[in-house]
Amino acid sequence: GIFSGDTLTLTVQQNLEKISFLAPYAETLAVILIVIVITFFSIVFGELIPKRIGLMFPEAIASFVAGPMKFISVITKPFIWLLVKTNDTVLGLLGLKHQKEGIVSEEEIKAMVQESAEGGEIQQIEQSIVHRVFALGDRKVTQLMTHRNDLVYFDIEESIESIKAKSGGEAHSVYPVVQKNLDKLLGIVSVKDIFPKDFSVTPFRLADFIRQPLMVHENTSAYKVLDKFKENRIHYAFVVDEYGRVQGMVSMDDIVDALVGDTSEYNQNEYQINKRDDNTWLADGQFPFFEFLHFFDISQEENSGDFNTLGGLILSQLNHMPVTGEKVKWKQFVFEVIDMDENKIDKILITVTDPFK
Repeated sequence: GIFSGDTLTLTVQQNLEKISFLAPYAETLAVILIVIVITFFSIVFGELIPKRIGLMFPEAIASFVAGPMKFISVITKPFIWLLVKTNDTVLGLLGLKHQKEGIVSEEEIKAMVQESAEGGEIQQIEQSIVHRVFALGDRKVTQLMTHRNDLVYFDIEESIESIKAKSGGEAHSVYPVVQKNLDKLLGIVSVKDIFPKDFSVTPFRLADFIRQPLMVHENTSAYKVLDKFKENRIHYAFVVDEYGRVQGMVSMDDIVDALVGDTSEYNQNEYQINKRDDNTWLADGQFPFFEFLHFFDISQEENSGDFNTLGGLILSQLNHMPVTGEKVKWKQFVFEVIDMDENKIDKILITVTDPFK
């Protein structure tokens, strides 16, 4: 700015010297004023305006400058190579290792997505799916499965009438087949393989329709289960513990619901959380803890306990079986046990003690 403004500086200095009390400082003031003015216009016309134009018309400008930039990069490549090698050699002599550029982190991607959503570039549902994609990678299959206590299954000796009665009130297409109980799992059966058949002539045998199930360990991550579904072309799997005992059942629908939210038209009576008129929430004890965090926009890092439901959270805080009316304080929430179904927490009243920002 100083050298390019010599002429302007001299002109400003001559005008300042005409003012008697500024005359002794005319040269210094002239230099400062010219540097400030030139710097201002350099930033505005050399940085800000070109950057704004580039953001407004990125594709057109990129197409326009792509050719010249490629030509310049080819011409200057030998010089760049020489500078890089010299730089690396000097750093090596100093005992300093070259560090690779930092990889974009998960949090940075979330921040960029949030900024784009606030600017209207992407929709809220797209932002929600991106956040759920990252969160799903940290979830185990036990957080997605239907627990064994909630499974509807058929006994190997069950009649066709009994099967129709059981499946009539359900929305599932595949059911476990057991011998007396889930600890003796024989396989799975699809109802669409059974019901089109006419058993008036041929006797019905459930064993004729059994398929071998896919088994996954309870510590398997959600994405590994998804890979197994694609690899085996099976959309259902049983979750077993280290002793081989069935803990539950997971399906492709469970993973899809975890990514985009509950999409089933049949699960209106499943575990819910509902706001009441007095600004409290009534939730089922088996409401997934992950969905609770998402519902109240709480960091998924809080999902670190050895439990999967709101009832599990209460039990982990109490370390004993609760009774109706017992309360638990966790962060800005108060959980009150409203109803017990024998040894299972059935209904929970949630109160927020601190307002959300």
